[in-house]
Amino acid sequence: MRSAWPWVMALLVCAPMLAWGYVLSYDMVFVPRLDVTRPDVWGLGSAMPRAVPSDAVVAVLNLVIPGWLLQKIVLVGVFVAAGAGAARMLERFGLGPQLAGTTWFVWNPYVAERLVIGHWPLLVAYAALPWLVVVCLRVRAGERVRWWRLVLPLAATALTPASGVIGAVLVASVCGRRCARALGLALVLNLPWIVAGFAHPAVGRSDPAGVEAFALQPEAGLGRVGAALSLGGIWNVDVVPDSRDLPAATIFCLVLWAVMAVGAVAAWRRPRRRTVLLALVPAAAVGLVVALLGAFVPDLLGWVVENVPGGGLLRDGARYLALLAPLQAYLVASGVEALTTRLRERFARWSVLAVAVLLPIAVMPDLAWGAAGRLQPVSYPKEWDQAREAIADSDAEGDLLALPFSSFRAPAWNDGRVVLDPAGRYFPRETVVNDDLVISGRVVAGEDRRAQAVGRALDSSDPVAGLREEGIGLVVVELDAFGADELGSLLAALDPVFTGDELAVYAVPE
Repeated sequence: MRSAWPWVMALLVCAPMLAWGYVLSYDMVFVPRLDVTRPDVWGLGSAMPRAVPSDAVVAVLNLVIPGWLLQKIVLVGVFVAAGAGAARMLERFGLGPQLAGTTWFVWNPYVAERLVIGHWPLLVAYAALPWLVVVCLRVRAGERVRWWRLVLPLAATALTPASGVIGAVLVASVCGRRCARALGLALVLNLPWIVAGFAHPAVGRSDPAGVEAFALQPEAGLGRVGAALSLGGIWNVDVVPDSRDLPAATIFCLVLWAVMAVGAVAAWRRPRRRTVLLALVPAAAVGLVVALLGAFVPDLLGWVVENVPGGGLLRDGARYLALLAPLQAYLVASGVEALTTRLRERFARWSVLAVAVLLPIAVMPDLAWGAAGRLQPVSYPKEWDQAREAIADSDAEGDLLALPFSSFRAPAWNDGRVVLDPAGRYFPRETVVNDDLVISGRVVAGEDRRAQAVGRALDSSDPVAGLREEGIGLVVVELDAFGADELGSLLAALDPVFTGDELAVYAVPE
């Protein structure tokens, strides 16, 4: 049961996503083949390297694994690895408490919200956290640890800048005074995005308007602090499970915190478990504080985001609630154990254990079955392949521009679901896309200076000349996207390369 339970939860969530096709939701964009020769894949493009080195890892794996299969391996692997890691971290508890803590670590609002919004590299890092806790506790105890036991989970956390910081904070917290070697290893593994980031002109500085837009939101009728303590509160309310608005969610959170409080008292009374608490609490405190900065001290965070190199990593502070999850899983297991050991009747004890294991699923059933049907595989239209071939065969010099010049799409072939423009990854040329974000009618300026220059060129009196000056040689237009009908005068001045019903490619004339 211990080893099978993570697979059960993985299939409960991912079963419909295993059908043929690609799951495209917000930032989760997998394509048939991410071209390994594109500079932006390695963080050498003009945009901030937010997907470094995750895009490079995907591009390399795409040389042997097609994109549709790789995505399914990642999604199922996240749930299985998270559950197996939590079970390993909680192995000193009995089977029932261990499964209860494992369920909460896997089946919680943080996982649900980040899955729907498409932050798959962050979920890969999340799945590695309990494995990192296990090995770091051994380091803290002065045991000798094989290098690969540290490298593998740390490498998983280093797929993106924010997750790399999460991994480093957890290492420092759990290893304690023996963290030097592990932190050095974390630094080395995070060098790809560190070097790429500081080589970028903006050096990680962001629009301070993003602080308010990305601030942690209240959930479950418990305010912002309650949302954070229940591992929720993502800024995009459209990806929050509907069940979080039900009274059952509020009651569950109150019961959950009571169990955790009992678990904290019980664990504190036992020296070995007290050591684990002391190792996990600092990381959890950091995660909670960072998550709440944008909501309670927005001016301070706004100054940091705008002026401090790398400060933009703190903009979406709710990501750092991942640091709270290992502690909460441990407290849940400890609390369930403390409560059930007082029950003398076997039937009562097993009944309570069954409720403790299944309750997180019962109160948030809309994570199951592809987030209640929100995550369904689709196929790219054939015209996308045809456009890719036309771009690959074109002699036009210069980079590719994706129009309409907006960052997200809601194509009919994706059942109207919002997704980051796939053109940014689909085609075999460096592609300029708009990285401005529109959140609740508020525009959060992007950091790509070249995209900003291209935007000014499009608004100029001679956009064709402006595009040429910015090194744009080809333009791909998604004809069914919002705003495409306003491009008539610009497209009339370009040379057609490929024309379909949903997609068209043009060359920018000399």
